[in-house]
Amino acid sequence: MSTSVILDHNGRPMQRASVRQRGWPGSDSAYQAASYTHPDMSDWVPRSVSGQSALSIERDVMVDRVQDIARNDGWASAAMSRHVDTIVGSGWDIAVDLPEKTLNLSQEQADELSDEIEERWTEFASDPAFWVDAKRQGPMASVLGRAYRHRFGDGEALAEICWDEARGAPYGTFVKLIDPARLSNPFDQADTPDRRDGVELDRYGAADAYWIRTQHPDDDYVWGSSLPSWVRVPRETEWGRPVMVHAFEADRDGQFRGVPPLAPILRKLKQMTQYDEAELKAAMVNAVLAAFITSPGDHGEIAEALTDNEAAERWDKRTLDRFNAYRDAPPKIPAGMAHFLYPGDSVTLTQPGHPNSGFEAFFRAALRNVASTVGLTYEQLTMDWSQVNYSSARAAILEIWRGLTARKDMFAAQFMNQVYRAWLEEAFDKRIIRLPGVAVSFEAAPAAWSRVDWIGPARGWVDPEKEAKAAGLRLDLGISHLEKECAEQGMDWKQVARKRARERRFLASLGLSFPTGDAAKPEPQKTETSDERDARERQEAKAA
Repeated sequence: MSTSVILDHNGRPMQRASVRQRGWPGSDSAYQAASYTHPDMSDWVPRSVSGQSALSIERDVMVDRVQDIARNDGWASAAMSRHVDTIVGSGWDIAVDLPEKTLNLSQEQADELSDEIEERWTEFASDPAFWVDAKRQGPMASVLGRAYRHRFGDGEALAEICWDEARGAPYGTFVKLIDPARLSNPFDQADTPDRRDGVELDRYGAADAYWIRTQHPDDDYVWGSSLPSWVRVPRETEWGRPVMVHAFEADRDGQFRGVPPLAPILRKLKQMTQYDEAELKAAMVNAVLAAFITSPGDHGEIAEALTDNEAAERWDKRTLDRFNAYRDAPPKIPAGMAHFLYPGDSVTLTQPGHPNSGFEAFFRAALRNVASTVGLTYEQLTMDWSQVNYSSARAAILEIWRGLTARKDMFAAQFMNQVYRAWLEEAFDKRIIRLPGVAVSFEAAPAAWSRVDWIGPARGWVDPEKEAKAAGLRLDLGISHLEKECAEQGMDWKQVARKRARERRFLASLGLSFPTGDAAKPEPQKTETSDERDARERQEAKAA
C-alpha cells in the first residue's frame, strides 16, 4: 500500500521534524519564570483557570473567610471601615451638568433643569421617612454605605431597583439591597454555558438575568424555614429601565462574580491575627506574678517512703501538715501583703520576655502590605502619622487618591448611576420635573439625560494653608475651575457660591464687610525648595 509524501523544494521527501512540548518538565526554559528545573520554581505548578472557573467553586469559602476576619480582627475591620469612609463617607452629593446641544436646550434651560433635578434628587435621597430604602433603615447615604461594604467584603454589591406606587411614598422607585450570598444557581445546580454562578447570560456573554435565592442560605437553618426557592430577576425592563444592579470589578475577561479586595492578603492577615494573639497571651502570662512552690523533700525520701512503712507515715504526716498550713494561709502575694510559706518551701518568680523586640517592626511591615493591597496608605490604615512629614504624606495621599477615585467612579457608574436613571425616568414620567417642549425626550436620549457627577468625601489637606494657596493659584492661572476644586474637598460649587452670596447679603445688611482673604495673604517670601523644606521639617521634628 503506497503512501503519499510531502516533497521539499528539491523534490526530496521532507524529514519528520522533532517536536518538543512547550514548557515540558526537564527542558531548558528561555525564561526562568517558566522553568521546571530551577530549585525555586520546580514545585510551582499552578492550575490554569479562567476568570470565572476560579470563583464558581471556591468563592463562597473565600468570602466567608473574609467576612469572618472582618468581624473578628481589628485590622481587617479597620481596612474595611477606612475604605468605606474614604470612598463613601457620609454620602455623595449630586452635580448635574446637562449637555444642552444633545438635548436641544438653551444654556439657560440646561442650567435651570440641572438645578431643579439636583433639588428633586436631594429630596428623594434625603427623605427623613427613608422611602428610598426598601427596609426603611436610612437615607440614600445609608444604602450606598451598606452597598459599598458588600462591595469590599463580598467583592460585589447587589441590589434590585423596585417599583411600587402602593407604598404611599412620593416616588414608586426604591432600592432593595440583596446579600450576594443569595445569588446562585437554582438548587445549587452546576454551571452551564448560559448560566454562571447565578448569572444568566445572553448569546454575547452579557448578564441578562439573575437567579436570587429568596433568603440567605444560613436562614434555612437558623429560622427553620421550608425548602429554598429561587426567583429569576431580569437585568432591565423591555424599555431599558434598570432592575438589577450588580456592581463589581472583573479582573479577567469571562468573570461574572466579584473578588473581595482582602482575598490576596487573607492568609497573611490570618497569620498576623494568630501571631498577635500568641504575643498577647504570652505577655499576659508574664505580666502575672507567678509563684512556684518547691518542696524540701528529695528523690531519696520519696523512694524510701515507697518501701518503708515508717518513712511513708512520716511523709504522709508532712504532706498533711503542708496541706493544712496552705488551707489555713494560702500563699498569696498581693500588693502590700506577704504570707509565710511552709518551713523549707521557697518561691521562684518568672521574668517577663514578651513582646519580643521584633514584634513592632514586623507588624509595621505586615500592615504596610495590607494597606497596599486594599489601596490605602499605612498611615490611613493605622492612623499613625508619627513617621511622615508634609512632603511624604502629600505624595502618598496623591498616589492613593488616584486609585480610590477610580474605584469610586466605577462603583458610581455601576450602582448609583443606575438608581439615578430609574428615579429620573419616573420624575419625568410623572411630570414632577417638566421638560421644555423643544427638548429631546428621555426615551430618545436616556444616556444624555442621566449624565451626572457624584461628589464624594473630601480628599483632605495635609497643610491647609499651602494647598489653599495652590488652589487659588490654579484658578488664577485658568488651569482649573471652581467645580473641580470644590469637588476635591467634598463640596458642591453651586452651594458654595449660593451660601457665599447669602452671607455677603447678610453681612451687608449689618454694615459689615465680607472677608475676601486679602488679609491672609503673606508678604512675599523666598521660595523654599523641596530639599530645603524636607531638611527644615526634619530639624523641626527632632526639636519637637
